[in-house]
Amino acid sequence: MVFKIIVIILFIANIVALGVALRALLTNQTDGSGKTVKYLTLRVILAVALLVFVGVGLLTGQLGASAPWLSY
Repeated sequence: MVFKIIVIILFIANIVALGVALRALLTNQTDGSGKTVKYLTLRVILAVALLVFVGVGLLTGQLGASAPWLSY
């Protein structure tokens, strides 16, 4: 259950970081501070963390696939 909560939180944080980066891109087009790059870097870090947690969850059995086309 903990893995599912962490995956949901990381997914939502990833979407929020993408939105913040878009906002920084649209509002600070002439500013050379690099805020967009910082926010997109944060998004990449969150995406890698999400992939790691999903991978660990699948390998340990905490997460599973229950799609009907995966039933053998």
